[in-house]
Amino acid sequence: MPDTGRLTQLATERAAWQAMLNVMGEEEQALINGDADLLTRLTASKLAQLHTLNNLASARHQALLAAGLSADPIGMNAWLTQHGLPEHRDQWQQLCHMEQQAREINLRIGKLIEMRLATTRQALNVLIHATTTQGGLYDQAGQSVAAHTGKPLTAA
Repeated sequence: MPDTGRLTQLATERAAWQAMLNVMGEEEQALINGDADLLTRLTASKLAQLHTLNNLASARHQALLAAGLSADPIGMNAWLTQHGLPEHRDQWQQLCHMEQQAREINLRIGKLIEMRLATTRQALNVLIHATTTQGGLYDQAGQSVAAHTGKPLTAA
């Protein structure tokens, strides 16, 4: 692939990574804010970005293989040594940095999800314990009852 084509391909890949980082940043913020509706909407966008990144990486790998190089960072570095311009190396370093950023954000997202799940598990455990030890949180008429007194929560 000509140098200008490779530079364009790397720039396209960089733009796709930036879009992915933006979506991941929104996802992280939605988890912090507890915005489940936004998380649902971001899922489709995140999947589309992953698909785009996969296609771009596959194209880069195919180009490296066609050049007789391995389809990995070692092959890319060899291509840069043989054919690359300074702009290529800059773009490649930015891609590597963005991938590292995505890994770090993904770890934080995973921790936030685990925190949300732990909170939900605790709330469920409280409800399950209350229903099994106090005879339920609702009376036979469907009225909410306080677990410790058996009186409706709406009673004065």
